[in-house]
Amino acid sequence: MKIFRFILVIIIIAVLAQLIRIRLLFVLDYVLIGMLIFAFVWAKLSLKWIEVERRGNGDRASVGDYYEEVFTLRNRSFLPKLWLEVRDNSELPGHRLNCVQSLKPFGEAQWRARTYCSLRGRYRLGPVTITAGDPFGLFRFKADLPVKNFITVYPPTFEINRFDALSGVLPGGNTANRPTPHTTPNITGLREYRPGDSLNRIHWASTARQRKLIVKEFDFDPTIDVQIFLDMNMNSHWVLNHLSRKGISTALPASSGVRSNDSTEEYAVAAAATLARHFLHIGRSVGFTAWGQHHELLSPDRGERQLSKVLEALAVLRAQGTQDFGQLIASEITRLGSSDTVILITSSTEESWAAVLPLLLRKNVKVAVVMVEPSTFGGPAASPLFVLGSLTTMNIPVYLLKRGDDLTQALDSQLARLAAEMH
Repeated sequence: MKIFRFILVIIIIAVLAQLIRIRLLFVLDYVLIGMLIFAFVWAKLSLKWIEVERRGNGDRASVGDYYEEVFTLRNRSFLPKLWLEVRDNSELPGHRLNCVQSLKPFGEAQWRARTYCSLRGRYRLGPVTITAGDPFGLFRFKADLPVKNFITVYPPTFEINRFDALSGVLPGGNTANRPTPHTTPNITGLREYRPGDSLNRIHWASTARQRKLIVKEFDFDPTIDVQIFLDMNMNSHWVLNHLSRKGISTALPASSGVRSNDSTEEYAVAAAATLARHFLHIGRSVGFTAWGQHHELLSPDRGERQLSKVLEALAVLRAQGTQDFGQLIASEITRLGSSDTVILITSSTEESWAAVLPLLLRKNVKVAVVMVEPSTFGGPAASPLFVLGSLTTMNIPVYLLKRGDDLTQALDSQLARLAAEMH
């Protein structure tokens, strides 16, 4: 509106100058036209020869970490750049680099942002919108600079000392006599060194005795494959919305699209990440299965690389699935063997998925359940006792997670053994 009023003043003065024929009005009109042209050119050139650089402390983080990013704005011309408004359009919650900067000829400005990573996910950093104006405030032009990076925020993981699902209280556990390139506690024999064998497999006593390189052979140990099944059906998860206008927290289904760490979805994901990290760090082979936005299937493997794969999958997985948890379990039964341990993580209180578990037990597959109780998150008041009773009769350990629980203590609990004794 300011530019239109300015142009209107120029027109009015021009008309008066023609009618009254006063030289001063002509001069004033020319000066105002000159100011208008100068302001337009200045504002346009203020967006030219601008260079933006953003550098972060990596492209991976975990919930609870701080992400730091350094933003540099450079002027590559001999013209000064005054009052450049920088607006960052990043998706990372709470990450803002907005400010106003002025640059000298060939100068630069640098500032940083330190953001707490509060919610898992994959977020875009950028693009940047720069708004420039003129000294008279007549024109404002914007330019979008496609400076975009991405950061993946992993779910939180917690230290646990043990998980009783592998302590021998469950049926199954046949030894999987399969050779493996990995080092395991099970040494099955010795053989001569072959090109490519790791030096840490050399049996030095036998090498010295036989005067040639002898290496150890390993087998997979019992119940080596840990399969984590995560229920991401949208009808099973609830979230507490703390942003209501009246300041009252309300429970919403996962299908509402509201995100919060105070939800069954985030507790379930954190449990899956914690268990995967725990078993991989003690040398187990871990697989992962879920159905959220799509079918997520990771074959069992070991090491840090597998942990990265699991955390990458969990970072972007959302409770948007439409497949029932029981159907997901049933569809994967054929690829499970008697040497597998299956950990089921769900917040569903329906008994339908528990009815599928006898099919696993008949194959001597070990089963454990981590249940996130939805009623503590404002979900349906349906009691999980019926499901817990069914699991107890099948001698399946259950780890119950409630809102506000310490995940370390909950997964280290003796609930399964206590339930068996009560039964």
